[in-house]
This record gives sequence, structure tokens and C-alpha cells, in this order.
Amino acid sequence: MKLKFAPLIRVSTETQEKQGESLRTQKKQIQGYVKNLNGVIPESCWQYSGQESATEGHERKKLEQLLTDSAKGIFDAVIVVDVSRWSRDNAQSKAGLEIFRENGIRFFSGTSEFDLYNPQSILFLGMSAEIGEFFARQGTQKSLLNRIERAKRNIPSSGKLPFGRLYDKTKNEWGIDEKKQKDLQWAANQYLEGESLQKIGKTLNMNFTNLWRILNHRSGVEWTIHFKSDKLNIDEFVKIKIPRLLPQETIEQIHQKSESNKTFTHGHIKHQYLLARTVFCSHCGYAMYGQTNNGSGIRYYRHARHRKIECDIGFWVPASDLEDAIMTHLFKIYGDIDEMQKSMLRAIPDNSKVEKLRDQKQAFGNELEKVEGKLQRVIESIADDLISTDEAKKVIEKIREREILLKGEIEKIRPQVENIPTKEQIHRRAKLIRRQLEVVYFRPGRLKKMTFDNKRKIIQTAFGGKDSEGARHGVYLSKPEKAGGPVTYEIKGIFEDVQGQLSKKKEKENSLTNR
Repeated sequence: MKLKFAPLIRVSTETQEKQGESLRTQKKQIQGYVKNLNGVIPESCWQYSGQESATEGHERKKLEQLLTDSAKGIFDAVIVVDVSRWSRDNAQSKAGLEIFRENGIRFFSGTSEFDLYNPQSILFLGMSAEIGEFFARQGTQKSLLNRIERAKRNIPSSGKLPFGRLYDKTKNEWGIDEKKQKDLQWAANQYLEGESLQKIGKTLNMNFTNLWRILNHRSGVEWTIHFKSDKLNIDEFVKIKIPRLLPQETIEQIHQKSESNKTFTHGHIKHQYLLARTVFCSHCGYAMYGQTNNGSGIRYYRHARHRKIECDIGFWVPASDLEDAIMTHLFKIYGDIDEMQKSMLRAIPDNSKVEKLRDQKQAFGNELEKVEGKLQRVIESIADDLISTDEAKKVIEKIREREILLKGEIEKIRPQVENIPTKEQIHRRAKLIRRQLEVVYFRPGRLKKMTFDNKRKIIQTAFGGKDSEGARHGVYLSKPEKAGGPVTYEIKGIFEDVQGQLSKKKEKENSLTNR
């Protein structure tokens, strides 16, 4: 009775499989070997052939299927062109050969049979697997290190190019896909004007989570690639300089809006609080949260308990009273777009100082790019053997010191300028608020016509962001100095600060809540 052979034919890359040369060559060789051995290859046994990594540590589904089927009586023997096609992982090789022994499967390399019960055969196959594993791991290491070095020379060497960028291999130059850049610029403007990323993504036929990632992390001048291999103990991040898709100012606005969204969007809440997450205690700075009296159904904003800074946890304010007062103030301010813009400009502490800080930040950034360029040239000199490792070490230490100093200075300035809106941002936000108010007349008496969602959009626009000191925008409440006295509030937003008190009627209600 003729032996039924199961060929194990593998190539390491998809390119090899598409070209088909290695597969065809191995198939032709094995057909010749099986004919010489007077055996047959059942048609179903060709399923174990195809593209599959021979690199150690990589999953090999076809081999796993072969091992599983070895217990089903489908074939009597396994055949490979040479032992290197069997395994490059000695641990997996031993496990696989043990399964063959248990199931009575014979093993052939070409026309030579390896007796799986013979210690010499097992030794030879084990040594072949170890040698194969060594070369595979060495090849992986060289490939990974070469990719890291290419990345350090600002050459893309990992996966797909970042969105909207092109790379000319002949000129070693980066470029921009102008259509994608225009799409992203449009998306950024829509997002900053209040449109949802889901809707923008549908318009551009893009996944909205990917769009968010591009807007927040892939629209500037850096692309960070992470090279990682646990077995080779390699874990390195490399930053590649790429063409900018959006102005830095626009990117900073996107970051501010994303941060604002984290504050305002926290899922469904049973009771609606217009000023949720925007009311703070002026004494300790902690946010006050909404709470509803189960008996009366009256809503309140109350002080948080168990905080690090000691404060009066018995501080309660009726929610409706505070919301009406704040919305009336905002309505008056936003009713006149010219006055609104003036109010916003007056809120900027010192415009000339801010501009100087922005210029200084830009100067430090330019200097940092030069320093990083020097570091890159030193690395290239080491790779080209133009400078010794010891000589390079001293130079790199000085460059690193300068790099750390510049980054520190930039981080000092960053919060002082990122939280201050530019004139363009102010004009954009004023127009947005104006559109939100077009649904009603510009009179306080018309507030009742606005839906909760419309009011909430105005609150989010007014209180999205932080001031120059990093404090969140919102309503800051102060407890009455005397029992029965009025609660005072200060509105800190994108406009100049506004102070006020609750009406006498509301003061009386408030005094009942401060027990």
C-alpha cells in the first residue's frame, strides 16, 4: 500500500507567495521526491502549503492544522524540501515531533527519512532547529536595528505613512497629499465650530476615532514610531519630522476642545443640571456636584465631601436659581456680538505679554529643532565610523543637556499661552455663540424658549478651557459671610470675569439650605 504524504510547503513573506516562485519550486521538488518514494499526495493534503512566517516565535496556523490532522488518519507521513522548512523554533520542533510519534506519523526531508525514535535523528533535527532559530533571531535583530537607524535618518520604516503625507524614495523627501490636507483642514474647522466627529467622519468616509487621533496627534510635525521586541530586549521610540497639515494654533485649539469635551461629556445623568461640572467652590477650588431632594424634587449644587482641602461641606445652592442667574448674565453678554468680542479681549491679562511668550516659545522650539538636528548628525557619524563612541558620548551629553533645558523652558511657557485665546479664536467662538442664540430673541425673557441642549451648548462654549493660571472656567461660588446673607458668584469664562449675587428671594431660599 502506498504511503500517503502531507507536504509542508512554506514561504516567509506575502511577496514570495504572490510571486509564487518558492511555492512552485518546493511543490515540484516534493512531487518528485514522493514519486521516487512510490507514495501519493492526497488532494486534501495540499492545504498545509502557503505563505507563513518561518521566523521563530511567529504563529503558524498551517503547521498547527497539520499537527491536529496527524491524528485523523488523513496521511501517513510528513515531507519537507529540507529540514529548515520544518521549524526554526526548537521547542515547537520537539513538541511537533512528539505528536508525530504518538500518532505514528513518519517524517521525510527530501527522499531521506528521519526515524523519530532514533536519538541521532532527533539530535540532528534539534540542531537544525536551533541553528535555524539563531539565524532567524539574528535576522530579526538586524532588520529591527536597521529600521530604527533609518527612522533616525527621517526615513519611514514602519507600517503605513501617517495620514496626508507622501514620501519620495528617489529624492528622500517628504511631501503632502493636498486633497487630504484640505479635507483635514475642513474637518478641523467643523470640529472647532461644534460639529460632531461622527458626522464629520461620515462626510469624509473616515472612522471618527481615527479622525480624532489624526486631529489630535498626527496633524503636526512629528510622527512617533515605537519599535519593540521583548525577545530582543528592544523598546525604542523614534520621532520623525514630517510636513505639517494644520497650523500649530489650530492644533492647540483642538487640544483645548478635546479637554473641554472630557469635562462636559460624561454619559447620561438622571437629573439634568445645566451647570454640571462648571460650578466650583471659590475657597477650595473643588467642583460642586448636583443633588436632588427625593421628597421635594428640588435640585441643588452642593459641596463635595471628603476632600484634601478642608472646607464647608454644608454649602448648598438651589440649582434653578443659580442657573437662571448665570444664563441671564450670559444672555446679556452674548446678545451683542461686538460687545461680546470686546469682553473676551478684555479677559486676556496682557496681550503684549502673551505675544512675547508665544514668540519666546517659538524661538525655543526652533532652537530645539537645531539641537535635535545636531544629535542626529552625531548618530549618523557614529554609524559611518567618522567618530568614535567615546568621542560621541561627550558630544551627546552636552547636546542632551541643552535639549533638556530647552524642553523645560518650553513646558514653563506652554500653559501660559495655550489657555489664552487668540483674536482669531475669540472671533470664531463669538460667531459660534451667536449662531447658537439665533434660535431665540436676544432678550432675557426669551430664555424659557431655549431647550436644555441649546443652553448647555452655550455653557460649554463659554466655560470650555482654562485661564492663564490653568484654573478651569466656570462659576465660582462664595458662601455668605453672615447667616442669611446672599451667595455671591463669579463667572470666569472666555470673557472678562463677571460678579453677582442671587436675588433677595433666592437669598432667603439659600439660607434655608445652609444649615
